[in-house]
Amino acid sequence: MGTSNKQFMMGYKQFVKRLFPYLKKHLGKLVFTSIMMVFATLLETAIPEITGQIVDTLFSNNRSSNKAFSYSVILFSVIALSSLFALTSTSASSWISNKVILDLRVNMFSKLIRLPKSYFDKHTTGETLSKLTFDVEQISAAASTIWLEFIKSSFTVIILTGYLFYKSFLLSLILLILLPLVYLAVKLSTSRIRKGSIKVQESMGKMTHLLDENISGNDLIKIYNAEDSEKNKFFNIINTIRQQRFKVDLAGGLNTSIVNALIGLSLACVVYFSSTFLVMSAGDFLAYFTAMGMLVKPAKTLININKPLQQAIVAGKSVFDLIDETPEDNSSNQPMNAVTGDIRYEKVSFSYDNEKSSLNQINLTISNGETIALVGSTGSGKTTLVNLLTRFYSPTSGKITINNENINEFDLVSYRSNFSYVDQNVRLFNDSISGNIAFGQKDKMSLERITNAAKISNSNEFIEKLDNKYDSEIGEDGVTLSGGQRQRLSIARAIAKDSPILILDEATSALDSATEKLVQSAINKMQKGRTTIIIAHRLSTIKNADRIIVLKDGEIIEQGTHSELIEASGEYLKLTQQQT
Repeated sequence: MGTSNKQFMMGYKQFVKRLFPYLKKHLGKLVFTSIMMVFATLLETAIPEITGQIVDTLFSNNRSSNKAFSYSVILFSVIALSSLFALTSTSASSWISNKVILDLRVNMFSKLIRLPKSYFDKHTTGETLSKLTFDVEQISAAASTIWLEFIKSSFTVIILTGYLFYKSFLLSLILLILLPLVYLAVKLSTSRIRKGSIKVQESMGKMTHLLDENISGNDLIKIYNAEDSEKNKFFNIINTIRQQRFKVDLAGGLNTSIVNALIGLSLACVVYFSSTFLVMSAGDFLAYFTAMGMLVKPAKTLININKPLQQAIVAGKSVFDLIDETPEDNSSNQPMNAVTGDIRYEKVSFSYDNEKSSLNQINLTISNGETIALVGSTGSGKTTLVNLLTRFYSPTSGKITINNENINEFDLVSYRSNFSYVDQNVRLFNDSISGNIAFGQKDKMSLERITNAAKISNSNEFIEKLDNKYDSEIGEDGVTLSGGQRQRLSIARAIAKDSPILILDEATSALDSATEKLVQSAINKMQKGRTTIIIAHRLSTIKNADRIIVLKDGEIIEQGTHSELIEASGEYLKLTQQQT
C-alpha cells in the first residue's frame, strides 16, 4: 500500500501550485469571474439592511405608497442583479473548469503515449483509465465549484459578519465564542475524508481494470463459467467503494450536523439576548436575524468545501504523478537515414527490474536484407531481443547498432519509421478498413497504396464484399472480422508502411491452410530487399529463413540454416521433434 502513503505527500499548497499553470492562461477570465461573484455577493448581502428598513419604514405609522414602490423596486433590482452577476460568474467558471480539464487530459494523454513500455508493465489498464476519467473529474471541482464557492462564501461571511458587528457589537462578540468549535470539527474530519478518498480512488482503478478485463474477455468468462466468480470480485470492489464513500460522507455529514447545531445555538442566542438585554427595533432585529440566517449557508459551504477539496487534492496527486512520469528517452534530434548497414548486438544484456537476466552477453549480427528466425522455448529471450531493437527497452549493458551507429543516438520517431510489425495477437483499431491499413499515415497515404497492400495480403477479396468496402467500420479491435481477416489486415498494414525492417511474430498463425499459403507468398514478396526478423513458434514456417538463431535462458546456443541445425542434432532438433 505504498501508493496510499505517497498520496499524503501533496498538500493544499502543492496542489494549488501544480494547478495554477493551467489556470494562469485564463487569468483574465478568472479575475472577471471573481469580480462578478463579488458584485453578486455584495448585492445579496445588502438584503438584510433593506428588509430591516422596509419593516421600520413601511410598517410604522408613516406608511407611504411611494416609499413602498421605491423599496419594492430596490429589492427586486438587488435580487435580479445579484442573480445576473451570479449566473455570469458561474457560466464563466464552468467554461474555465472545462478548459482546465481539457488541458489536463490532453497533457495526460500526450504523456501516456510517450511513456516507456515498462510503465504499462507495472500499471494496470484500469488504473490508468481511472486517472484519465474519474481522477481528473475530481479536479474539475477545484477548478470551478470549490474556488467559486470559496470566493462567494468567504465574501458573504466577511461582509455579513462585519454587518452583524455594525448592528450589535456585543451580541456578535458573544457569537464569536462558537468559532473554535467549528474549526475543531473541520480539523477532525479532514484526515478521515482524505484517507477515505484515497481508498475510493484506488478501488475505482481496480473496478475499471476489472470491467476492462470482463468486456475484452467476455467469451472466456462464458466458456469457463466464470460469471459468478467475476461477479463476486466486482461486488467486493464496489462494496469497498460504497463503504469508503459512506465513511467520507459520514465525516462530512458529521461536520454539517455540528455546524447546524452551533448555528441553531447562535440563532437562539440572538433571539434571547436581543429581546431581553439589548434594545433593538423590530427592523433592526429582523435585519440582524436575516443576516444571521443568510450567514448559515455560506458558513456551511466553507465547512463542507473541505470534502471535495480533499478529494481534489488526492485526485490531483494521481493525475500529476502521471504527468510527471518520465517519458521514453528521446533526447536526440538526429534523424535515422536509410538502413543500408547491418544490425549488431554487441555484448547486450538485459534484465527486468534488476531481476534474473533475460538476455546475457548477446553478440549477434543481422546482415542488411537477411531473413533470420528467433526460436527457443518460452522465456528464452526471443521477444526481449526484438523489444530492445525497437527501443521499447534499453539494454542493461552493451549496445545495439544499425549502420554502425548506436540506435540510441537516433530520434525515436524517425528510427521507428524503419520498422513494420505483425503480431500473432492482432491489434486493430475502431476505425475504417483504410484507416487501419494506413494507420498513423491516414492523411498522407494514397488509396492506391492502401488497395495495393490489401491485394498483396489477400485482404482485397473480403474487403470488396463489405457494404462500404474500404470505408467500412470494423468495430473495437476488428470485432466484425474473422480471425483470418484480422490477421490479413494486420499484414496489409505492415506492407503499406513499406519499412526496411520487418518483424513478424508468427504472422500466419490465425489463417487456414489455403489462406496461409497465399499470405506466406505475399510475405515472401514483401521480404525481398528487407531485413526480416521472425519470432517463430511453429518451426515449420521458418525452414526457408537465411539463418535460424536458437536461444535458451537468454543466450544464443545455436545458429545456422534449417538443414545445418538439423544435422547438428542439438537444441533445434529437439524443438522440431517436440512439434511433430
